Amino acid sequence: MSRFENLSADRQDWKLKAITMRTISLLLLTIYFSPFTSAQTPNQIINTVNERFEKINDYKADVTVTCNIPSIKIDPIKVKVIYKEPAKFKVKAAGILVLPKQNVNIFFETLKDTTAYTAVKTGEEIINGVKTQIINVIPMKDTADLILGKFWIDDARGLVLKSQLTTKSQGTILIENTYGAEVVYGLPDKMLFTIEMQKFKLPKAMALDLGTSSAKNESGSTADDGKGRITLSFSNYIVNKGVTAQDFEE
Repeated sequence: MSRFENLSADRQDWKLKAITMRTISLLLLTIYFSPFTSAQTPNQIINTVNERFEKINDYKADVTVTCNIPSIKIDPIKVKVIYKEPAKFKVKAAGILVLPKQNVNIFFETLKDTTAYTAVKTGEEIINGVKTQIINVIPMKDTADLILGKFWIDDARGLVLKSQLTTKSQGTILIENTYGAEVVYGLPDKMLFTIEMQKFKLPKAMALDLGTSSAKNESGSTADDGKGRITLSFSNYIVNKGVTAQDFEE
């Protein structure tokens, strides 16, 4: 082989090595910046929710509570909710109010202290076209009423779209959230609670009605799954405008 042929072969070999190195570099960059290697930890996903709620010092809102309870006819009731950080919460209502023991900030209060539980990511799910991360939360203390919390979190926006709370006192409670005007704070426009009637504690007057009445529920037909549904529709939010001690008085 001539000197020129050797030189040409060396150049082709160099070009091949250069192309190979560029290909390897691109592959390494793709792997490094892939969503699999940069995936958030469960606590980081939870903190996308906490960061929204941390923007709230206080709020007030009007709420319409609509109940669909098997064998009991309950008219919708209007209430006012008042919150002041870190954990002062009040519901003002005229009449008998049916609500789970947990207040409407339950998912915020459960998630805010990441040292109080172990968080495990168990999968992903599409809810109404939105990709969510499923995070299970197990409290560290056996004294907590919560046994297990399951949260479907839109980590791109820091929103809890759905949660399932397994409790000692009231069984399993499913909460579905819809957001609107106050999404910047993570405050929902609507919350739908689905409760287990066998374990849910009704106000005493309604518990008596449940045992004696054959009334149908609000929809006009008795529920066939043994579950009750409570819808909270929020309006007239006033956020970070200040609340006083008088606001929490009856």
